[in-house]
Amino acid sequence: MTATGYRLPAGGLVALLALPLGAAEPLLPGDARNAAKLYRMHCSGCHAADGSATAIGKRLGAPMLRDPALIAGRTDDQLISLLLKGSPRHPAPGTALTLLDAADLVAYLRAGLPAISDLFPDAAAYTVKAYTLQGPALVRAEALVGEELRADEKALTVFSVYSGQQPPAGPRLVPQDPVQLDELSPKTKRGYVVFGRLPGGPVAMALGPDLSVVRLLSADPQVAKAAPAVVGKGGKGSGQRRPFVSKAAPDAARALTRLYARAAEAAALAAKEEADRHLFDAPEKRSSP
Repeated sequence: MTATGYRLPAGGLVALLALPLGAAEPLLPGDARNAAKLYRMHCSGCHAADGSATAIGKRLGAPMLRDPALIAGRTDDQLISLLLKGSPRHPAPGTALTLLDAADLVAYLRAGLPAISDLFPDAAAYTVKAYTLQGPALVRAEALVGEELRADEKALTVFSVYSGQQPPAGPRLVPQDPVQLDELSPKTKRGYVVFGRLPGGPVAMALGPDLSVVRLLSADPQVAKAAPAVVGKGGKGSGQRRPFVSKAAPDAARALTRLYARAAEAAALAAKEEADRHLFDAPEKRSSP
């Protein structure tokens, strides 16, 4: 894995064995051809062949399926349940799908997208929450960018990543439940992950606890060229945050500056929430590993 290369899907897609409810086992190799056929039959009418959205899909509010934040922010079980049962905003495709079919489709959606474990290989757990920049945070972000952010740029999903004992199925997604969140020790915090989109495709940016950039993942060759000007830069202090400059890839550097400006402020909001959660912890709890 290079600092700017995607995680490549190993072989085909995956299918889920019939497991007891709540079991957490890795998915097994499945039928990639079946998944592609199912996607064409049940999904492409609204989401298009590339996972974006058709005209019908846009009218129905269909999200972009090739959005790493959308996919990484949900567990396999959640995505499988959505496909089998649907939701008020997303009808299920009737009784056409089996459990194994749904699992193949989930893997089809994940294939080729950067995952949390690609950014932090030692990740054991992570949380996900969207933050909206406003007030001083928005002012600082726009100052770094050099212009006003678009309305759709003011919200950003932040993944907070923690180390520890790694589950066999990969990092565990911890819901926004106060009890479960309180069990995550700040001492095991590895950093933050945000996802953005450049002309060449999605990009994943990992920040350390000090809000410096520690890793980039993208299939866009321009991101690889700009990476030396980005990785290792940034920090908590506003004086440490300067626009990224790359003679090799100036446009990519500007786009990554724009993403980082938003990411640093949103991650700082996540860090403040965590600090507030542990503000009144007993000393022995704060010092626990």
